[in-house]
Amino acid sequence: MKTLLSILILLSVTSIAHSQNGGNYDELMKQSRKARTTSTIFVAVGPVIAAGGIGTLIYGLISKEDGFYVNGGYVSGRKNYNTEIIVGAAGALVGIGLALTSIHFSNKASELKREARKTKLKTSTENISIPGLQNGFANKRSRQFKVSLVIPLGN
Repeated sequence: MKTLLSILILLSVTSIAHSQNGGNYDELMKQSRKARTTSTIFVAVGPVIAAGGIGTLIYGLISKEDGFYVNGGYVSGRKNYNTEIIVGAAGALVGIGLALTSIHFSNKASELKREARKTKLKTSTENISIPGLQNGFANKRSRQFKVSLVIPLGN
């Protein structure tokens, strides 16, 4: 009997230590929602910035006037479009980077949600009234130690 009791105590202590290292359910779900929102924003904004950058890059490349020859002499173009080309390339890279970063936040949200839904062993103390305890009345309070096994069933 002592062996069985010691095995159960050891199992419950390791279960508590293992399951409670990530935080409680509400905190993990809140972090998961924040990561999911960040992922959604990045996946929506990234391609828009990339498309704007690519459009600016194409505009700079098409509009670039290298110059032309007049009466055998070279005349340079009136306007230089190097700024548009550089800004367009940078915008395209930033947009693609944001879109790819959203993958990390999406994975993080899934991991946090999975961690929150694992089985948890919660411990707490509660004041309860026991009418016949130590010759006391109904208004005398006693402390009770509670161990609850929380098993999430649904979403």
